[in-house]
Amino acid sequence: MNPLIATVTAAPIRIGYFAGIYPRATDTFIQREIHGLRARGFDVRTFSVRRSGTDHDVSDDIRAEKRNTFFLLPVNPLRLLAENVRQLLGAPLRYLGALRLAWTTSRDGVRGRLYQLFYFQEAVMLAVELRRQRIAHLHNHLGDASGTVTLLACRMADISYSVTFHGPHIFFDPLHWALREKVRHAQFTVCISHYCRSQMMLFTDQSDWSRFAIVHCGIDPARYAYATPRDTARKLLYTGRLAAEKGLPVLFESLGRLKARGYDVELTLVGDGPDRGALEVLAQQLGIKERVVFAGFCGQDEVLARLHESDMLLLPSFAEGVPVSLMEAMACGLPVIASYVGGVVELVEHMRTGLMVHAGDVNSLEAAIAQYLDDTQLRRRVSQQGREKVAAEFNINAEVDKLAALFRQHAGAGCR
Repeated sequence: MNPLIATVTAAPIRIGYFAGIYPRATDTFIQREIHGLRARGFDVRTFSVRRSGTDHDVSDDIRAEKRNTFFLLPVNPLRLLAENVRQLLGAPLRYLGALRLAWTTSRDGVRGRLYQLFYFQEAVMLAVELRRQRIAHLHNHLGDASGTVTLLACRMADISYSVTFHGPHIFFDPLHWALREKVRHAQFTVCISHYCRSQMMLFTDQSDWSRFAIVHCGIDPARYAYATPRDTARKLLYTGRLAAEKGLPVLFESLGRLKARGYDVELTLVGDGPDRGALEVLAQQLGIKERVVFAGFCGQDEVLARLHESDMLLLPSFAEGVPVSLMEAMACGLPVIASYVGGVVELVEHMRTGLMVHAGDVNSLEAAIAQYLDDTQLRRRVSQQGREKVAAEFNINAEVDKLAALFRQHAGAGCR
């Protein structure tokens, strides 16, 4: 047979993507991967434990993904019982093997065992759907609770799986999340940075390290028009969750100090999260309420518009992976300030592609912001070099090519 004809007529590889909550406004890195794989001929189906709230419906793409995603919850209890019986009678060794794996990877104590029972039941429903849709391989992002469901469901369904680990949260309690076992049974493991890989090596067996692959989250530089920084700067931007690990109280205190020094600056926060209420109170207490805008979740087009109208992006986090928000800003030519944490240093090089500050250090952050405000040439220099860095090393097209090669090699291999 002509190999070209065989390539054209071959059925596409059917991959499943699974997450705990999908799609979310903050899941752009997952959505870009999925779109890229589909453009490369993969049949990608999406699965999630539960659907995101309506506050995440910020674009047509997210609404379309939500319509086409299979959600495990809510579930009819009678159907769940029936599926357990059907799985046990139809493939007793796989069912009992998964149940044993759930027990051995659970956290100690009643609470740990109870949660693992919930994950096992979710895995039963996922395994049923994976077989019904004839999924050849399942991929999970983050590796936390949804990674546990992935591990158990693929054991029951007897299909291969892989996980993309990001950090930093999962490294806070690696035993609880059974990283060693998830890596051992995976066909391959994706790490988003060298830092992430080093942490995974710390908590897993050396015999499994050869199956670690570094695949960055990325962006399409062509979508982000470059703009040279303006002569004067006053509009500051933060994009991300409003949560404790992001260090936003430190940023607010820095703004209060800059205001006292006579700097005229305004901060816009794009995103939402559990700390929003506390941050609104803090802005009032520090006397910067009129200079802080809480914009909430935004679609990608609006985020892009916010980037182009801003003068710098700030990410004063206490813990991070390699933030996509930094990549987007740098691609637009926006000077960035970030903390020396996690894999950030693999993206932001101090005084070359941005400014780096010590996490939690108000003095360091205040000084860096003032340095940008006072030095137009510095902002323009890091702007150009930042764009070049992202285009060369964090291009989603190159990263999806890496993933596609891994899926072609491992899909359909069966559970390890």
